[in-house]
Amino acid sequence: YIFDEDGDFNRLCNMEMVELEAMEASEDIAELKLLIENHLEYTGSEVAKRILADWKGSLARFVKVMPTDYKRVLQEQSKKVSGF
Repeated sequence: YIFDEDGDFNRLCNMEMVELEAMEASEDIAELKLLIENHLEYTGSEVAKRILADWKGSLARFVKVMPTDYKRVLQEQSKKVSGF
C-alpha cells in the first residue's frame, strides 16, 4: 500500500512489473487500517495519527501496488480452489 499524498505516484512508478489498484476491497481496507493503527501504537507516528483522524479522506489517497507476477499466482490459486 502506498499513501500517495501528492497524487503523483502513478507517474513515478515503474509500471512494467506492477499494477495499481484502488482501495475498494473491504478486506484490503480493513488490513490497511489495522496496519496504520499498529504503526501508530508502536511508533507514535504523527503521520499515522493524521491519516486515522481523517480516515475517509486519507483512504482515497492510498493505492494498492500489486506485482503482476504475484497477482497471476493468486489468480491461479483461486482457480484451483474454485475448480475453474
